[in-house]
Amino acid sequence: MDQLSMSSARLRSETIAARDRRQELLEGRLSGGYPATVFLSLNIPGAEKNPPGASALFSWVLRRLLDEFPDAENLVRSSDTLGPYAVISLHRESVGVKRRCIAIETAQPYARLVDLDVFDGSGRQVGRAALGLLPRSCLVCDLPAVECIRLRRHAAGEVKGRADELLAFCRD
Repeated sequence: MDQLSMSSARLRSETIAARDRRQELLEGRLSGGYPATVFLSLNIPGAEKNPPGASALFSWVLRRLLDEFPDAENLVRSSDTLGPYAVISLHRESVGVKRRCIAIETAQPYARLVDLDVFDGSGRQVGRAALGLLPRSCLVCDLPAVECIRLRRHAAGEVKGRADELLAFCRD
């Protein structure tokens, strides 16, 4: 196996392990009896999940989240191969929490790179559809992001370039 293949295999393995650890953390939090749980992460395309500007963006959104929900409990903040993340628990109604999280996600153009997943007390994710909203749009075009990703509608470099443009607003 050549160096590139070994590096790629190691990255895949680390990514899967990070997803598994995040899922275990989230499942543990969802069993805590809170009516709402928020999982904060960044949606950075490409292999580099902590490029210049990502830390500042993460800090900005975490501050906004904690300002919006000063009663947040059990904050866990960490970082792994997938980038920085945080989990908070709330004694609040999950649909209202999702509405407020969407307001944060749409507050600034660069906030498009923020992902605030909200789960109800039963562990079900509260999506935009539950609020009668359209899915998030693609970073490059106005079509639903999930559709563009699934169909590989845009070149990886184009998507990464758009993310870099947005992160430029977060760099010192």
